[in-house]
Amino acid sequence: MRWQGEGLLLDVRKYGETSALIDMFTVSLGRRIGLLKGAFNKKNKSVIQPGNQLFLTWNSKVEEGLGTFNVELIKSRYHIISQKKIGLELFNLICVLCSTFLPERINFDELYQQTIVNIEEECDPKEKIGKYIQWELQLLKSLGFGLDLGKCVVSGSKDDLKFVSPRSGCAVSGKSGVGWEKKLLILPPFLNNSNSIKIISKADLANGFKLTEYFIKKNLQPIKKIQLESFFRSRARVLSLDLF
Repeated sequence: MRWQGEGLLLDVRKYGETSALIDMFTVSLGRRIGLLKGAFNKKNKSVIQPGNQLFLTWNSKVEEGLGTFNVELIKSRYHIISQKKIGLELFNLICVLCSTFLPERINFDELYQQTIVNIEEECDPKEKIGKYIQWELQLLKSLGFGLDLGKCVVSGSKDDLKFVSPRSGCAVSGKSGVGWEKKLLILPPFLNNSNSIKIISKADLANGFKLTEYFIKKNLQPIKKIQLESFFRSRARVLSLDLF
């Protein structure tokens, strides 16, 4: 079996003395893991940096096998990502979530395209974090756990959306949420109004993180049955950076 395509390098793990397992998020073919022989030789060492865009040739005797990769560099991103601490921190979070929760060999093209935009787009640090939170919502949606933040689940109104129901993942208006505030999650304005991302506050970002963290823990963590404490600590550290 053989296929060719391109993708984003998420992770590199040493395998044996000279080889590595590389974790790729590919165009149309989803997430793929394969063996790269001679991974740390002069030719490949600079190519296999997380964030780089690679052209891949994959070979295996059977479709279900691990297979081996040959790689060529299309676009180098790692040196750009690593120049700014906020970009590197958020990129690492993206890689952890993709490598942990995306099943292999399933097409996630919408998420893939948003991932590339998220990594490459240059913007204000607060806006960068806000768009990362939107990316987490897209991850949940791509895996079948999308939130409905466009209208109130109680009244159907599209106005004054202030909360999210932890049970249904649907928006709740300020009026409908009266008396239930302590049992609802706060919906920051930038998540239901694209214009609000330009005037985002640190409190909005903290509420956005709380919102997506709740649904990652509720819907994704039980599937893998893994501990994510270190991930959420890294995530919280982003808001403590001297960026505001």
